[in-house]
Amino acid sequence: MTLHTGIKFKTSASIEVIEDWLEANCKGEWDVDIEAISTGLRQKSVAVYFETDDDREAFKAAYKDFA
Repeated sequence: MTLHTGIKFKTSASIEVIEDWLEANCKGEWDVDIEAISTGLRQKSVAVYFETDDDREAFKAAYKDFA
């Protein structure tokens, strides 16, 4: 599995919500990394890596749901 494309963003959404979306909507492989968590545990810096550009673009289009 080669995950060659990704997106980094900050969110207050739970990782479970993001992973559920990825499982339901991605055709290729993907991975989620939590890069940082705020002191109050409300904001997270997250990186999501994708096998395909199409999956990345679909996720970017849905990003507003995770902001």
